[in-house]
Amino acid sequence: MDLISRYLGLVDEYVRRHPDERVGQAHYNVLRLEWPHLQYEIVGTERDCFSADSRLPAFLEWVEHALAAEQRAVEDGQAPTTQV
Repeated sequence: MDLISRYLGLVDEYVRRHPDERVGQAHYNVLRLEWPHLQYEIVGTERDCFSADSRLPAFLEWVEHALAAEQRAVEDGQAPTTQV
């Protein structure tokens, strides 16, 4: 399973367990819990969907690229390309 599919599955599960949270909060929290080193790249930016669901499209575009880079690094036997 690729990381993006894993991420989307985790978001679905998280939303079911936390129906009180907005969709943007759920997406951010999954990233924070599973890829904590990546959360720092979105906090306070136009991609910060925790603060506003309207930022979710920009967040998802970024997540797709960030997790694809993580996947390539893992497949190449390297450390994640994104640092804190």
